[in-house]
Amino acid sequence: MKKALGLLISISCAGLLIAGTGGISGRVTDLVTGNPVVNAIVVACSDSTPAGRAQTDEQGNYLITGLEPGRYRVIAHARNYVTDHFPRPVVVQPERITPDINIALRPIEPRTGAVSGRVIDEITRKPIPNAVVIISNQGFRKRTRTDRHGYYICRGLRAGIYQVAAKAPYYLPENYNEPVEVRENQVTENINFALTPKPRKGGITGQVVNSETGYPIAGVLVIARSENRQQTARTDGHGFYRILGLDPGNYEVSAFKPHYQPETYPEPVSVAPNEITRGIDFRLHPLNRQKD
Repeated sequence: MKKALGLLISISCAGLLIAGTGGISGRVTDLVTGNPVVNAIVVACSDSTPAGRAQTDEQGNYLITGLEPGRYRVIAHARNYVTDHFPRPVVVQPERITPDINIALRPIEPRTGAVSGRVIDEITRKPIPNAVVIISNQGFRKRTRTDRHGYYICRGLRAGIYQVAAKAPYYLPENYNEPVEVRENQVTENINFALTPKPRKGGITGQVVNSETGYPIAGVLVIARSENRQQTARTDGHGFYRILGLDPGNYEVSAFKPHYQPETYPEPVSVAPNEITRGIDFRLHPLNRQKD
């Protein structure tokens, strides 16, 4: 197949060759992505002296013609790439194109820095594994995660000033208290976070009964109010209710049902983190002597 391709190239390029001379063709690609490198310069050298050159097209292809028969060193270079050469001398024969002299160039990695630190629980001082650390500036945004010891490092950052933030499930997110400078070839260390746990939710439960009969009342609307919010529930067929997902604090709890006198629990109901406050019961008085 390569011989046939070489013959085809030789025929198609015959008009480009000067009598007694030959040529070299191939392709220049990106070593990492495999994409063509456009406008790369490819030089054929004989005894370290440039004998011919060409520039790659949009597909990364090049063709050098007008080369005297002999052995050549083929070198390719392009902007933002490390200059490289074909691994062995290339033989050029009279009036022939030597094909498939392909070169893959390695991209030049910009000189970068890194940010490192640790994320812990503010109360327990224990590490928070798998916390997300976000580094950003002027439209750039990069994430990394902490290991099981709470440590993280984010590499590949260009020199500049960044904002750094951390977050994790069940914790309040936090921004680092000042801009973080990243320098080339350096690690900016000790960008640490102590995250505050989110308040664990609590709840209130109880039963609502008829004050005259003692029978449970279904469908009673029970409302728990705090300074910031309110949450509701209705009693089931046995008169029981439960209000869950409440932030820790004190609540005013009231019960409402048509044909019954509304009632508010006589004192504020305290909700503790991750606990259910039980026994917040009501005995509703029927209006107009109506019974449930």
